[in-house]
Amino acid sequence: MFDHRSLQLLNVMVHYPKLSIPELRLQMNLTPRQFAYSLDKLNDGLTSQSLPKIQLFQTGFKIDERIKAYWNQEELSLNRKQLIFQENERLYLIYLYTYIRREQIAIIHYQSLLQVSRNTALADVKKLRALCQGTGVKLSYNRTNGFYLEGEERYKRRFASVCIGSLLQLPMGRSGIQQVLDSWKYEDKSKAIRLHLSEMAREYAVDFVGNRLDQLIYELLFLQFCYGRHHLTLPKKQIQLIKTQPLFQMGKALSAYLFDEVTETEIIYLTIQLLSATQGISHIHPNEELINISDAIIHEVERLTFVPFKEKHILQSILYKHLVPAYFRIMCEVPLSNPLIDTIQTEHGVLFRLVKQALKPFSDYTGQLISDEEIGYFTILFGGHVRKLETKAKVYRATIVCPNGVSSSMMLQTQLRQLFPYLHFTESHSVAEMEKISPDSYDMIFSTIYLESPKPVYLTRPLLTALEEEYLQQAVAADFNLPDQSNVPIDEFMATIRRHATIKNERALYEELTKHLRKSYSTERSYTPMLFELLTADKIHFTKASLDWREAITLAAKPLEEQHYITSDYTQAMIDRVLEIGPFIHVGKGIAIPHARPEQGVEKLGMSLLRLEEPVLLLDQKEHAIDMFICLAAIDNKLHLKALTELTSFLVNEESLQRLKNATTADEIIAMMQKKGEDKK
Repeated sequence: MFDHRSLQLLNVMVHYPKLSIPELRLQMNLTPRQFAYSLDKLNDGLTSQSLPKIQLFQTGFKIDERIKAYWNQEELSLNRKQLIFQENERLYLIYLYTYIRREQIAIIHYQSLLQVSRNTALADVKKLRALCQGTGVKLSYNRTNGFYLEGEERYKRRFASVCIGSLLQLPMGRSGIQQVLDSWKYEDKSKAIRLHLSEMAREYAVDFVGNRLDQLIYELLFLQFCYGRHHLTLPKKQIQLIKTQPLFQMGKALSAYLFDEVTETEIIYLTIQLLSATQGISHIHPNEELINISDAIIHEVERLTFVPFKEKHILQSILYKHLVPAYFRIMCEVPLSNPLIDTIQTEHGVLFRLVKQALKPFSDYTGQLISDEEIGYFTILFGGHVRKLETKAKVYRATIVCPNGVSSSMMLQTQLRQLFPYLHFTESHSVAEMEKISPDSYDMIFSTIYLESPKPVYLTRPLLTALEEEYLQQAVAADFNLPDQSNVPIDEFMATIRRHATIKNERALYEELTKHLRKSYSTERSYTPMLFELLTADKIHFTKASLDWREAITLAAKPLEEQHYITSDYTQAMIDRVLEIGPFIHVGKGIAIPHARPEQGVEKLGMSLLRLEEPVLLLDQKEHAIDMFICLAAIDNKLHLKALTELTSFLVNEESLQRLKNATTADEIIAMMQKKGEDKK
């Protein structure tokens, strides 16, 4: 019998077939006993499906190609009694089961659907009711109707979208959705809907985001089964916005395919779903205001991160393509699932917060708060540019397949470029594009979904953890006889430590060993200093002299130059950059943060501060009077972000800013910075 953990184990084994058993256990946080139990359960389930068992050898495992096809082609013909759902899956399934109900539902129906006891089913109903609070939907019950949903139709559909999107991210989600359909004896027409949407995409010259397309297909399928039961109303502002869109005709065509009779409101609803699931529709929705907003966001990210972007016109084009569907999702209240959001906020938290701040022009334009899920995708987009490195000519050719959107593809590509500087990466492709590309044009594929190819295919995710980076490097090195980025096999280290010591947290130890023993690793995961560690007393000074702005920058940079953090070329580059771009270094309130590119003379990461008693006029402009210069010397695009975030939060607080400007000694400033650092811990 399959349960959630055994199917999750199968998913990881299929995606990472070159993992060792210790690595596999760490990836899933399993003890040796838990791993053995889950593997036995998995093999029992495979045997019941007439599939070979997964074989173990030494510290690795071998998974038969028939098992991979069984999993990746989504032909999970599992018997209902084989499925054991975890709690959050059960709540989503109860909602969807009720959403498309054909008759009265009693608690015994939920028991039968989920194969649980009456008490468990009652507890799940209670938890679902709590989950629905604030969504505009209520799960109600009476003797006449049984269990049913109360609320406006658009709210019922919105929460159904949340349930479908959440289930599709879970190993047993698709099987659960199929079980809901089978329980009501509904025909699964998802393949036909997918084919029709593909034909419409070609006709209207649009592309669907891969994971959003899967969700849209199931949403349309479920909508077919409950269509016409309740009247749909939409806010007037949504109706006015959508009726003017060129894709309104696509919505009309889709309505004609799905339903016999439709209203204009239903056409508008379907058009909204299409607009929120497509990418690259800038040619269909030319919007001068959004174009200007994309420029403003890029400028704000540059200002906040102090990372001057190269190829800014390319970034602007990509950002605009991302803004358009995001705009329609936000304006039309379409929920967005982002399976990467926890990873983004945990491992890229500083950049996430800076991007959130930079999106204020977009939030002001829509008049709505932007969800963390949306911000997460924008973080991925900018993360790709912030982490971008130049690479040399490569021997082996690698291509990337990532159907989850432009920003995900960019983030994945930049990480892979860092991991494999000796590979030549072509542009990213969609699944449809890969079918037209000759295998002779590439040597390997990195893909976020399963693909059939005569060349090696490495399954990955848009955001890689340190462990996943290690696994990927080992796999490519083994297949192509390339240099492995690991100095020492981590498994051997772990085995040695395990023999002589008790390990409290194997995953944390593995991460730390991986970090320290790799020859080259992402600076994003290396130590990032805090503000008081960079802005030390010997780099803070005061002056009563009357200076012009060039002299002030030179004096501000002097401690860094004298201590060999920067060269004199970097000081001149900071001055030249102001002459070239304008007073962009003025961040407001009389504070300027001069900086230039790392390659223009930075030797190591550092900051210095100059407090002027007599303000200087930047570019001789009265509106840019500066009485404090904070020079920034960044060695890359990431290490300075933590200190910069602290400095920004310090400066936006009027009270702390005034105390900073009233300080007369370096020790006073250091004390303030240290307190700020302690508050952050």
